[in-house]
Amino acid sequence: MKRPQGPPGTPQSRPQHSSQAAPQPVKPQPPTRAQQGTSARPSRAERKQNKADLKKQKKSSAASQSRSGTRAPAPAASAPTGSRVQGTLRPVGAPPRPKSNSAQSDTSASRPTKAARKLTASQQEALEAKRKLKEAVKARKAFERDEVRRFTAHLRRRRIVWASIAGSFVAILIFVGVGMFTPILALQNIVVEGATRVPADQIIASLQPELNKPLPLVDMGAVRKAVEAQPLVKSYSTVAVPPHTLVVKVVERAPVGYLPSPNGFIMVDPAGVVIEETPERVPGLPLFTVEGDSARSKGFAAAIDVINSLPAGLAGQLDEVIANTTDDVTLILTGGARVFWGGPENAAMKNRVLSQLLTLNPVGSVSEYDVSSPKTAVVR
Repeated sequence: MKRPQGPPGTPQSRPQHSSQAAPQPVKPQPPTRAQQGTSARPSRAERKQNKADLKKQKKSSAASQSRSGTRAPAPAASAPTGSRVQGTLRPVGAPPRPKSNSAQSDTSASRPTKAARKLTASQQEALEAKRKLKEAVKARKAFERDEVRRFTAHLRRRRIVWASIAGSFVAILIFVGVGMFTPILALQNIVVEGATRVPADQIIASLQPELNKPLPLVDMGAVRKAVEAQPLVKSYSTVAVPPHTLVVKVVERAPVGYLPSPNGFIMVDPAGVVIEETPERVPGLPLFTVEGDSARSKGFAAAIDVINSLPAGLAGQLDEVIANTTDDVTLILTGGARVFWGGPENAAMKNRVLSQLLTLNPVGSVSEYDVSSPKTAVVR
């Protein structure tokens, strides 16, 4: 092997012979899949140490090449096989490299000492005490909040009551305003209930001017005049049925008997009001024989008092009531028997005595029952 010649005047460098060949850089081999699955992820300190080792290895390889004057062959194009253990590429089959002192120092530094473990336990006790204190403070605040709510419950109830009253008042104002100033509640229908002898058409006709008025603004005076114009109406009441109906409920006068008249008979009620005039009597109502055949006589009032005190069963058996004076009232039953009642006093005792006499002596067996003196009643 020839030694290269340098330019003239320059000293020739002596060739350096080495018993060992120049170190070739070790091509890191990629780890196999089995090694990748079994290797653990290196820590941050280990990764830093591995990078520093790689840099040192590259520097040492470059220095050795510069000293020997030869270059290492270029790496093959094919991907080398190797394994990666703890972040370092090593050839397959190479023994694992021991951890550096720095990695060991990092590992030992990360492991807590006995004093540190004692300090951690004390810190945990402090944290537990803080947690208990926080829970106690929270429970105390909840208790105080409940106590405040308990002692202020009456104030909340008072506010609710006042709010309800105010809401009701506002609702009433709205309802009245809508009913009085809008046609939503305009009167369109008039209904008369309870009219048998009273002509309902006349009442409805007399209330026609009130149509199309809001129900709250209907003239009740006009309704009263229309109803009182009918003599057979004893009493009445009105009911507004929103949105458009007014119901007039009438109570007619009930007939109590007849009074004689030139054209037949006059049906009257207990107040003496003439209900109607008929040529014949209807069975079930007695004939009043009083002074002047007038409902204004005192005898008529005494007869009405006696009839009102009689039991319903006995009042239905009356055929005629004769009352010339207030102290001399005589009842004639449908079978023809006479009951001398006398005056309107002691009506309850007379009713009891007469009921016993009728039980012991039915109508038809005797002709007269005298209960004018109830303690000494007589039958004939």
